[in-house]
Amino acid sequence: MKIYINTDLEGICSFVDRDEANIKTARGIGYTKHFLTAEVNAAAEGILSAQPDCEITVLDGHGGGHWGANMIAEELHPRISLIHGKRGAEIVGLDSSFDLFMEIGAHSMAGTMHGVMNHTISSKEIMNVWLCGEKIGEIGIRAAIAGHYGVPVALVSGDFWAVEEAKALLGDIEGVSVKKGINAFTANCLNPLEARKLIKEAARAAVLGRRRFTPYIVKTPAEIKIEYMQTHFADRAQNSGAKRIDGRTVSFIGDDLIRVLDTVNR
Repeated sequence: MKIYINTDLEGICSFVDRDEANIKTARGIGYTKHFLTAEVNAAAEGILSAQPDCEITVLDGHGGGHWGANMIAEELHPRISLIHGKRGAEIVGLDSSFDLFMEIGAHSMAGTMHGVMNHTISSKEIMNVWLCGEKIGEIGIRAAIAGHYGVPVALVSGDFWAVEEAKALLGDIEGVSVKKGINAFTANCLNPLEARKLIKEAARAAVLGRRRFTPYIVKTPAEIKIEYMQTHFADRAQNSGAKRIDGRTVSFIGDDLIRVLDTVNR
């Protein structure tokens, strides 16, 4: 059995404001790296308790390593294989050989009321994204990529509002809310040890109940529509081949779903 875990940073327990990663004014990026590493380890422990011979691949998914690697490699569970670096695409290293896809540290889409650090791909550039007419965030984009390879999403952990978003889109998945956003930079957080315990239990339950999950399939040709915050971002996208919808909005349509989805990262 093989499991692919994508990670993000904004959805981990006890992290509510990007300023916390500033070593000059707060606890520094090492603090958040420790929490993310611990939550990934908890998921690995749950997976291996249900399937001892499972192969676990983890993608360091937060901006391709905005501060370098977002996890502490020497603290990772020894059974984890880690993908990190400037990858140039939303998801790399995933293919049809994997059985399940999991998300650790997920945040809600741009514009989500109460969602902690809510955004979609870029908090400075993008307002909204629609895939085949349905408004989605990063959870939906990754689920569609996984579904392209026939891999179902089994577990999402993160902010309460992100978990609700995932369940609304994907149905009966395992969801772990490690904090509940009050506003974009405030949340009621679980004790980190409790959060890790719940992630471990949910990962184990996902593996044991893996037959109930189905891939999120998007039919092609597919359209992704992106509403930017400023017109010059739409200008740039149009120059890259997008169809202009209005001053801030463009669309891409194609038969290659992965290529269509990756246009949101341009």
